[in-house]
Amino acid sequence: MFRIPQPIASLLLSSALALAQTSAPPDGQALLSAGKASEARAVFEALLSGNPADTQAQAGEVQASESIALQARAGGQMDEALRTLLHAKDIVPGNGRLLYDLGILEDEMRLFRDADESLAQAEKAMPTDPKLLYAIARVKMDLGQLAAAEEKMQVYLAVQPDDASAHFGLGRIYQIGLKFEKAKSEFARSIELKPVQTEAYYELGDIALKQGDLEQAMHQFNKTLARNPQHGGALEGAGEADFKLKKYDEAKEFLQRAVAAAPDYPPCHYYLGLTLARLGQKEESRKELETASKMSEQQNSAGPMRLQQQAAPQ
Repeated sequence: MFRIPQPIASLLLSSALALAQTSAPPDGQALLSAGKASEARAVFEALLSGNPADTQAQAGEVQASESIALQARAGGQMDEALRTLLHAKDIVPGNGRLLYDLGILEDEMRLFRDADESLAQAEKAMPTDPKLLYAIARVKMDLGQLAAAEEKMQVYLAVQPDDASAHFGLGRIYQIGLKFEKAKSEFARSIELKPVQTEAYYELGDIALKQGDLEQAMHQFNKTLARNPQHGGALEGAGEADFKLKKYDEAKEFLQRAVAAAPDYPPCHYYLGLTLARLGQKEESRKELETASKMSEQQNSAGPMRLQQQAAPQ
C-alpha cells in the first residue's frame, strides 16, 4: 500500500483546510456580530433567493436591515433609512417586527398615513404586542383619529397600567379632543407615576392657560422650567400668561427667551409683538408680528405645531 510521507501529508491537510475555509459560504450572523450589516444582508438575501421560507435568513434580513436603517437615521439620512426598510419589506413581506420598525420611522418622518398602514399590517402579525398598540395609538392621534387612538391606548394601559408615558399619551389624546378634565386626570396620573419630568407639568399649564386660570398656568410652567429652562412651550406659555396678567416687563423677558429657544414657533413672536406694542416699542412689535404671520402661513399646511411634544414624559 502506498503511503504519503508524513511531511507531505501534513502539507496536503493544511492546504485542504485552507481551501475549505476560503470556499465556505460566509456566515451572515458572524458578519452582523462584526458590525458588517450590509455584507450580512447580502448573505441573507442570497439564501432567501434560493429558499424564501428560510426563517433564520428572514430574521437575519430583518436584523441587518434594522442595523443599516438605524445607522442611516443616526446620520440624518431619513430617506435612506426608509428605502432600506421598504427594500426589506419586499424581501420579507408580512414580518411584524419589520413593519413595526417601518411604521415608527414613517411616523417620525410625518408620513402618517403610510405609518398607519404599516402598523395595521404589523398588527396582523402580532396583534397583542403592547409596544405596537402604543405606536398605533400615537399614529392615530397624529392623524386626528382620536376615538381610535383612545381605544388603542386604553387597551395598552389595560396591559401596562403603570406606564407614565401611556397616561401622558392618553392625556394628550383627551387634550386634543378638548376633554380637559379627563386630560388633567391622565397628566396627574403620569406625574404620580413619574414625578421627575417636564411634559405633563407643561400640558397641565397649557390646559390652565386655555381655561383662563393664569396663576395655575404660571405655577405649572414654572415647574417645567425648573427642570428645563429652555422649554420653548413653557417659556411662551409663561410669557402669554404674564401678558394676559398685564405684567408686560415679565412677559417680555419670558417671550424673548422663548424666541431664542424656539425661533420657529409663531406664538412666541406673536405674543412678543403684542407685548412690545404695550411697552411702546412699535417698530420692534411690527417686526415680530410680521414674523409670526409669515410663519403661521408656512406652517398651516403642515398642521398645528407642538413644542417639546414627546412620546414619553421627560
